[in-house]
Amino acid sequence: MEGGGGGRRITVSPRPCSGRRVVAKKRGRGWAGFDGFVNSVKKLQRREISSKRDRAFTMTDAQERFRNIRLQEEYDTHDPKGHCSMVLPFLRKRSKIIEIVAARDIVFALAQSGVCAAFSRETNQRICFLNVTADEVIRSLFYNKNNDSLITVSVYASDNFSSLKCRSTRIEYIRRGKPDAGFALFESESLKWPGFVEFDDVNGKVLTYSAQDSIYKVFDLKNYTMLYSISDKDVKEIKIR
Repeated sequence: MEGGGGGRRITVSPRPCSGRRVVAKKRGRGWAGFDGFVNSVKKLQRREISSKRDRAFTMTDAQERFRNIRLQEEYDTHDPKGHCSMVLPFLRKRSKIIEIVAARDIVFALAQSGVCAAFSRETNQRICFLNVTADEVIRSLFYNKNNDSLITVSVYASDNFSSLKCRSTRIEYIRRGKPDAGFALFESESLKWPGFVEFDDVNGKVLTYSAQDSIYKVFDLKNYTMLYSISDKDVKEIKIR
């Protein structure tokens, strides 16, 4: 799904596209991290770190561009005591930050382990964790500016991490430390692998693909109303312009 020029796509194995897509992982022995993501990042690094003649100029230009940037605040998503004693063991381990989303006065940081925390820009303190249940692993975040809410895309241990679940939570609720005040989205859709959900901020649309019945559906990002569906097993890709 491609936006009109401002969207971007994120998959488990990212590729340079313009939408924002989250794909369900193939069912296996359980959650094993973002191996595909890491491998793709390494490929991009090898491509960028090359022996081209203008490499030195590019590095100098980058240093010049960012030389006035200074560290203002530090946030830490890791909680040594564990934000919940019942969470999965790997959720309690420190891991890399893979996604940062800013929404008004709140900064959201998603760790590779699947833990997501919200921080206040005003107090520079952690507000809360967004993992509502003990077995929830958050895969991706999307700030919906149309209704000032945060959409989390998660998988769960109870489902063997095989199906994507979406939840919308108003920023105001998160600001109050109530991440469980949100509501589920697209409950009628079966987003098991190779199903996916894709957010197009530019065109204000959400595209889902239910692999179980080979149906693509387009929803309005403002109120999540289904606009239309496309049922055809021969359709391989859909793009919105």
